Amino acid sequence: GIADLAARNAPPTPRPAKRPAPLPAVPPSSSAAASKQSSAVQLITSATNKTGFKGVYKVSSGATPYHVQVYRNGDKVILGHFATAEEAARCYARTPEAKADLAVSAAPPVLFDGVELITSERSNSGFKCVCKLHNGATPYYAQVYRKGKNVVLGRYATA
Repeated sequence: GIADLAARNAPPTPRPAKRPAPLPAVPPSSSAAASKQSSAVQLITSATNKTGFKGVYKVSSGATPYHVQVYRNGDKVILGHFATAEEAARCYARTPEAKADLAVSAAPPVLFDGVELITSERSNSGFKCVCKLHNGATPYYAQVYRKGKNVVLGRYATA
């Protein structure tokens, strides 16, 4: 009846915004003891990041130009701003994401037909450049970026 028609045409009810997971407190390394403790963590370097450290980005030229960011449950989370890239890298090194990075780098490579497969925590398939679309006969597809364009390499039954 009329109530069903009104319900169908009503605007959708807004969903509450996702809140990022609570962040662990990272104390500033001002004392000698804190400095000694922070130097004990293994910094995660990156050959592709301009700062030289994974998760560390230069975002301004102010007093704290470097920030640390991670992705948690698909959401970008800023962990803090720091005066130097090294301080920011120490913050990242204490995160669960850094511990997972170290575990992956220490694990033996995944091989398939003699080719090393690159794992990814951000992909829903578990592998870099492989995505899962649905649950049909060929739910996975492989894609790469070439000359600024997305190129689909094919669809597959398994990741």
